[in-house]
Amino acid sequence: MSFSFPCLPIQRKFAGLFVCLSIFFGWSGALAQAQISGDVNRILSQLKDRFAASKTFQADYVREIVPKIASNLPSSALQAEGQLSFRSPNKLRMDQKKPRPEQLICNGDKVWWYLPEEKTVNVYRLKDYYLQVKPIIDFLSGLGGLEKTFAVHLDTSVSEEAPFHQLILKPKQPQPDLQQVMVRVSKTTFLLLEFTFDNLMGDGTRFRLSRMQTKVPLPSTRFEFIPPVGTRVISQSLPSPPRK
Repeated sequence: MSFSFPCLPIQRKFAGLFVCLSIFFGWSGALAQAQISGDVNRILSQLKDRFAASKTFQADYVREIVPKIASNLPSSALQAEGQLSFRSPNKLRMDQKKPRPEQLICNGDKVWWYLPEEKTVNVYRLKDYYLQVKPIIDFLSGLGGLEKTFAVHLDTSVSEEAPFHQLILKPKQPQPDLQQVMVRVSKTTFLLLEFTFDNLMGDGTRFRLSRMQTKVPLPSTRFEFIPPVGTRVISQSLPSPPRK
């Protein structure tokens, strides 16, 4: 009198099919994940070959502020242009040309922010200027081994026809006001094309690079600053904490 027994063979067939499909898609997913992991390792290896031994590079940049909430300001008010010079480790120089001349120079210990139109230079200790400049210095210094400080993922949402690989970097250890870094790397040269720092609030700072050159001669003196005559020097270093 039961209506279930005649259906058992069909149920078994569907159960077998379900198991086979589960195994197939599980295997396919594992294979795809292995391929992505292999792609990430290959990209990191190419970056290491490019930057670990070169020690120096130089590029033109366009810096953009990318607010999480759309701004009413014109895009030009959120952009700056100039030239970026870097010498590993921890030496950075940014010569801004637009919207007004500025210089940001770091020798690995001190940071100078020079405003020639105001004839003023602000001087910081690097450790006191952490949120403003240290993330970019740490990132550029670590290009030869990003996997040491970041969990690196390949963004598979990008079209395969795109001329770049897009990586998402998540800090392995919590960092002040840094959620992630998005990096675009040329598929042909493995040079940096773009990188974006997203803070914990979701706002971003994007650098688009062009005319990049590696292994350029950049003497240490390029990362020092001597104030021109008549320049007002303002020390912004925070006082040392009291001893306990």
